[in-house]
Amino acid sequence: MLNVGNKVLQQLSALLLERAGLKITLDGYHSLRLALSTRMPALGLSDPEKYLQKLMSASGEEELRALLPLVTVGHTEFFRDAKQFRALEGSVLPELLARARREMRKVSIWSAGCATGEEPYSLALVMAELGALAVEVDLWATDLNLAAVEAARQGRFSTRRAMAIGPERLKRFFRPVEDGYEASPILREYIRFDGQNLAAPVFDKVAPASLDLILCRNVIIYFDLPTIRGLMDRFLAALRPGGLLFLGYSESLFKVYDRFEMIEVDGAFVYRRPLGERPRPPPPLAPLATELRPGSPESFAVELRQRMQASAETATRLRTAGVGDAAGGKAPDAPVRRPTLELPALGALAGRRTGEFPALRPEPARTGEFPAVRPEPTRTGEFPAIKLDPPRPGEPPRRPATTGTFAAVRVEPPTPRPPAEAVPARPSGSWPQLLPPAERLNMAVRKMGQGDFPAAIDGVKRLLVDEPSDLDALLTLGNLYSLTGRIDEARDTFGQALQREPLCVEARVFGGVAAMQAGSLAEARSELAKALFLEPTLAIGHYLLAQVQERTQDFEAARRSYRNAVAQLKYPQRPLAGHYPEMLDSAEAISRAARYALAALEEQPG
Repeated sequence: MLNVGNKVLQQLSALLLERAGLKITLDGYHSLRLALSTRMPALGLSDPEKYLQKLMSASGEEELRALLPLVTVGHTEFFRDAKQFRALEGSVLPELLARARREMRKVSIWSAGCATGEEPYSLALVMAELGALAVEVDLWATDLNLAAVEAARQGRFSTRRAMAIGPERLKRFFRPVEDGYEASPILREYIRFDGQNLAAPVFDKVAPASLDLILCRNVIIYFDLPTIRGLMDRFLAALRPGGLLFLGYSESLFKVYDRFEMIEVDGAFVYRRPLGERPRPPPPLAPLATELRPGSPESFAVELRQRMQASAETATRLRTAGVGDAAGGKAPDAPVRRPTLELPALGALAGRRTGEFPALRPEPARTGEFPAVRPEPTRTGEFPAIKLDPPRPGEPPRRPATTGTFAAVRVEPPTPRPPAEAVPARPSGSWPQLLPPAERLNMAVRKMGQGDFPAAIDGVKRLLVDEPSDLDALLTLGNLYSLTGRIDEARDTFGQALQREPLCVEARVFGGVAAMQAGSLAEARSELAKALFLEPTLAIGHYLLAQVQERTQDFEAARRSYRNAVAQLKYPQRPLAGHYPEMLDSAEAISRAARYALAALEEQPG
């Protein structure tokens, strides 16, 4: 590793804080040195001072963006996500070891995106405690950052990072060294470290159907949808039938990829390659609907245009006469100067009328009925599925499930039942806990769309009690606080998201929206600028920044930002984590809104 003085590290930390909002403490200097050890040789530089000068130059932004993901590589810890590791220790790893011994082969595990090694060492420690010998385990740990891989191979950790291991395990599997602890040679024998790019189209080092378990946690949040789907195809092919995939709690495949089964293991939701099935070709993507749906981003863009072109008198006529006159093609009155997007306050979302801000389209629901959780039937010799539905009256008692495989949880739409068997209504505020986190969050989002903000906040907070690492839920909670005027709580919530994922673009975007709603335009500009530094091709970020510039009467800057929003649409736009009602989230909607706003601005002086 390069010898970098503290003065350079302090200056680099200040630069990262200013440009990306990334706060580096003294404990994070190790990650900075790792990052410099990777980037400086790539540029042919050996002097840290010269590298710092390059970063601070006018042409240094691209290199600073290349450095950022490597700086945060150290954001990991031993036994991260306690619920998942309880499932691994109590059920998953013991069963995988027993099965491999029956089949006289090794347990094959891949820690994908292992960073500095805390995850694979945690897995190796558990396997050792289960009595597995190193020759019985093939634990492959990979990362794109080769400097991090080398640091992981050395197995040295600071005292603070090692505290999560616990005193008994530290004494048994580690030895004290200067400024920390070092993994014992016995523990390191379980793991083979390697470099691997997860975005590569082919995994040459992975045989088909060879892996029992893949852990790829807190990695795919930085990937776009095509990359995620391609990676899931490769993971599916690499797993044995029945093999398991662990993702981070903020990384749901809900409405992203449907070829895995979601199952519940000791309270943790994980993905499984279906038993006894060969990988099938990916399903064709549904074509985009040409007809605009009420509440969709496209329909919102159309209504946005109407609001920009209509005067106050026309808006009054639309609300009293309905949308039909506007749809019938009557010419609007003269344009009126107004902001191009009014971010809705609570009153605007609750109880609005047709022709105003469109509500999220709620799915039809039956009173008191929640989606049924149905187990999948299993075969003889496999772990039988846990029976989750209680027996109906008149049915013989069901045989309790014996030790066996993990229960499949399939979320199906409720089926009609005769009136005599109607399900009694749940009390208000009851949130089922057997549903996957993404579906529970979706229920809260529907409450948000209906204007029931207290119920939505309650549902997301309950979800976060059970799934504290769910970034999607945390961002949604921050947005709910913002929409209900609880700006300080919104700031605190987005701050928590940044503590968990320092490069979370969404926390910056939504933080900027919250500041805009509070009237703190300087703060909004700062947050959105940091979001765009992290992801300069994010069209919605440029669009929102233009909104701020328009409100501060900086019309020339607003014009540039609107043009940038349109220009970035040549790149694929990923959906943002977190939910915010009426946020433009399609290329067509952003393009229309930005073009209309730009046309209106062209009529303004300055």
